[in-house]
Amino acid sequence: MATRAFAAAFLLASGIVAWLTIGIPLAARALQLGIGVSIAYVAWLAWHGSRVLRRALADAEGGAAVPTGHAGDLPFVSLIVPARNEAKVIGDTVRAVAELRYHRGGRPAYEALVVDDGSDDGTGDVARAAVSGAPISVRRREPRAGPATKGAVLAFATPFLSGDVLGVIDADTRVDPSFLERAMLAWARDRGADALQVARRPRNAGVSWLTRAQAEEQLMDMASQCGRWATDGTAELRGNGMFVRRAALEAAGGWSERALTEDLELSTRLSARGSHVTLAPEAAVREEAVETLGDLWRQRLRWAEGSLRRLLEHGPRLLTGSLPMSRKADFLAFTGEFLVPPLFVATIVASLVTIPLPRPADWTMPFSLFVGYGLGVFLLALGGLSATGERGLPLIGRAARGALFLSHWLLVVPVALVRIAFAADPAEFVQTPRSARREEA
Repeated sequence: MATRAFAAAFLLASGIVAWLTIGIPLAARALQLGIGVSIAYVAWLAWHGSRVLRRALADAEGGAAVPTGHAGDLPFVSLIVPARNEAKVIGDTVRAVAELRYHRGGRPAYEALVVDDGSDDGTGDVARAAVSGAPISVRRREPRAGPATKGAVLAFATPFLSGDVLGVIDADTRVDPSFLERAMLAWARDRGADALQVARRPRNAGVSWLTRAQAEEQLMDMASQCGRWATDGTAELRGNGMFVRRAALEAAGGWSERALTEDLELSTRLSARGSHVTLAPEAAVREEAVETLGDLWRQRLRWAEGSLRRLLEHGPRLLTGSLPMSRKADFLAFTGEFLVPPLFVATIVASLVTIPLPRPADWTMPFSLFVGYGLGVFLLALGGLSATGERGLPLIGRAARGALFLSHWLLVVPVALVRIAFAADPAEFVQTPRSARREEA
């Protein structure tokens, strides 16, 4: 009920601010000044993030962190692979996990558990057939055994695993044999971190404009995350390719079985406890990007609602706790990103309402919000792409495509807020359809 009230208050406040800014020049200029400050902040974040990303990739490519296949004193890792009706893709994922080179004393220093989450398409059988002697097991979670969320699957799997570090990869994921070693070596750069997020890359990026834009989105997000980490902010987990220390997970209350976005929800709870997430740009999971607009809309609406719910539920505790001011400021700045979409929509609606009135609205406001949002995303995309070596017109073109693609959040976030405020129940977890395409060259 409190979350619903907060969402409704958020929408009401957006409407009031929109009405004031389109009718009062001083209010409009103040908001535009705020937009300018936010763009400067994002540019600063992009610069720091690009440096961190470039350095990590250069070290990996230059031989400073060449994988050996030996875990040495690195932690034993337990991987969880949630899989519900994933027969099309789970076999290749299990085979990739089986080929991981991460050993100690001639024995694997990792284990993996595939959770057949009530599948009716033979997912479990396909996974078992692909194990081939590797330290991988398959367990079935029966239908209606609990909430139909990824967090519930992770909570089901955790008691069966022994690692001090728990990792999560999705059922459509491909990883290189050196994946675990690269990730754990990257974690060693920041031993005080309680969680780690690797890079995510679409393995079907060449299919269409939509999938290519998601490749730019992933680079933009990694640049943003690296910038937040470098400035002692609150970097976050991203679900696929996330790792967390078991002790920190238990201290934070374990996996949330009701969260729509268990990764973001856990990130905020960890941050509220004073923990932080570190990044491994040089280790990557390759996943399927969404290929249709309908699937994209359903996926992003769930992401937005899940992210907003955890901000509303756990944000106050984070801000009133004893965290350093740098992390509180970063969290507030990140939360501010969710102010722009409802303000953008509200200023358009308010401006349309004033058309028949004697005093015209200030149409520069929705324009300023749109441009400010797009420019911020463009700068982050520039940071991520330039760190990977992109230059010249291709750099500008790809960054522009990423910025244009990310503008969909201007509509998704207001719809998610309306759902939280007025829908009877939270949105359900909606599985993204798989194309089961083979790896691109």
